[in-house]
Amino acid sequence: MHRAIVFRLVLFFCFIFSSSSNESWILPRSSSFHHAFELLQARVRNSDSLSTIESFTPGSLLPFTINNTICRKDLLNLVNGIELKDKWALKIIDSWGLKPPAGILEGSHLWFGSYDECLHPLYLINNQTYVRQPYSTKYCTISNENMDDDDPIFPPKPALIMGICLPDSCHSHDFHSKSFYVQCPSERQHFTIGAILTLILILLLSLFVCLANFLPCLHEYSALTNIKKIFSFHRTHTTYSFLNGIRVLSLFWIIFGHSFVFQLTIADNIVHVFDNLRNSFATQLITGAVFGVDTFFFISGFLAVYVFLNTFKSQTEFRIHHLFIYYLHRYVRLLPTLIFILLISIYLTPLMGTGPIYPTANGFETPSCRHQWWTTIFFLNNFIESTQSCLPVTWYLANDFQFHLLAPILLIPFIFNRRRLTYFLICLLIFINIITLICIISLNPGIENGMTINGDVSMDFFEKIYIKPWCRMGPFLIGMLTKLILEYYRSRLSWIRISFFTILSLVIIFICFYFPLYSQLFPRSLQIIYQILSRQLWSLAIGWLVLLCSIEQAGIVHRILSSSIWIIFARLSYAAYLIHTTIILTDTYNRLSTIHYQTSLIFSTFISQCFFTLIASVFVVVLVESPSQTFERRIRKFFQQKKQRFINQQNYGTIN
Repeated sequence: MHRAIVFRLVLFFCFIFSSSSNESWILPRSSSFHHAFELLQARVRNSDSLSTIESFTPGSLLPFTINNTICRKDLLNLVNGIELKDKWALKIIDSWGLKPPAGILEGSHLWFGSYDECLHPLYLINNQTYVRQPYSTKYCTISNENMDDDDPIFPPKPALIMGICLPDSCHSHDFHSKSFYVQCPSERQHFTIGAILTLILILLLSLFVCLANFLPCLHEYSALTNIKKIFSFHRTHTTYSFLNGIRVLSLFWIIFGHSFVFQLTIADNIVHVFDNLRNSFATQLITGAVFGVDTFFFISGFLAVYVFLNTFKSQTEFRIHHLFIYYLHRYVRLLPTLIFILLISIYLTPLMGTGPIYPTANGFETPSCRHQWWTTIFFLNNFIESTQSCLPVTWYLANDFQFHLLAPILLIPFIFNRRRLTYFLICLLIFINIITLICIISLNPGIENGMTINGDVSMDFFEKIYIKPWCRMGPFLIGMLTKLILEYYRSRLSWIRISFFTILSLVIIFICFYFPLYSQLFPRSLQIIYQILSRQLWSLAIGWLVLLCSIEQAGIVHRILSSSIWIIFARLSYAAYLIHTTIILTDTYNRLSTIHYQTSLIFSTFISQCFFTLIASVFVVVLVESPSQTFERRIRKFFQQKKQRFINQQNYGTIN
């Protein structure tokens, strides 16, 4: 019987490797949204890369060379048990992912088997007892690619992963093969010093915010006070309250995109999913989630002008230390929450789950993250080791912070009535942004495909364009320009102008969404133009919406976006943006079986993951973000009693 099993296993691997030499497998590579659409060509195996049937001994159960260890003896015992049809042995082999599932041609490359059946003894219903086993078992995986890679989320190459149940005496190093790799993730899960210290920090912060409720001097820091603030509908400022709606909807859009993308790693019909992405109008709304980040940049530029002008417009002089305080305030506001979530991602995510492919060794961060963490907290991770940085979504924070370093320099002439100089500098930077994109795309053939499904997406697009500030600053600058225009333009528009520019904006949005769907039908020159101007045009469309809402001529759209319900979500938006990928990946990689993508599953999963993201965000805001802001505010008040007030107490930023 065991020979038949080995024979079936080898035949299947031969089929997979022969298929991989002719067909492309579609698999995301990194935990960044961009990499989800990278099409990876399967490696063509050499003739000696797959062992032949003759290379196996009759007693072998796996096509590996096994050391003379206890593991080998236990495996031989398992083979004998299968021949004797012992229930414990049949239970073990039944938990293997040996049986090829339906949908292989649809991309079913994860054969998990039965995780629970492997780890637990067989229960007999008739006599309500358990079948005794001669040894305990552990769940491992066998793959045609080495899963011990720098990226714990996605393998660097397309991989067939099959679940196997091995004796507890077996370890990964007991098997040697040039073609296959065995990984036993559960054996590497343990508490580290970093995990213990992170848990102690969470405990101390929890005690502090709970005890603060009983101390009048610390009442501002209490959990009850901050929870009331979060769920209050009170508006501090109503002038641009519609921005809360735009911000929150953009956040939900990004979460939806990430929820969709990260689950592709455990989908059993991934080919069908990408076929829909390539040919369906509706699914372009998913790939279009990348424009949610550009909306963030626009709002950030808009509010940067709003805060800076309100702070310094009445100043008769502007000194260099004003600039320093502005930068310090921005940095201190972002840092505590970022560090807190970074500690959780590095040290606690390895302990937050189990499953066939849960990354228990390093969690959701790469091993190099433990050495490159400083690039994240100093907002340099879009320059230094960008593909190996911690919390990949923080590339946005790095860009946004760098834009805020530039914004005050552009606005200083404006507060001294040199408005034309400010307009000129902003327009000049937008022109430089466009010229830079032209040069980069022209010098890198193929990069104009960007994130479309129709072409091979290279890592160059992510590293050279997607995360670089000189390529992404256009929306931020357009947001600044929009606010500067609104400073002196409040006239009501005629319905003809409103209708014309609204239709034009809708056309722009339609092009941004659906040009990638048909990009292969157009010449390379149009694809280059799309990559150069799409984000700027998108920002202009958002700018028109903001303009109409600002002069209260957006009708029902303005009323919806200005609804009080968005205030609660807006207060959670910064923490939600940072932690949502951790929630999504925790949910995804704790699954014991693959998922079959369908519309109802996509939306139900998104709703549940979004809900738990918001719950986790409340925890982060109450524990870290709100107390740190209160502390910073008290420090500023202390110095303001002795010095002239340099910066106002407004919260500013896109998602803060």
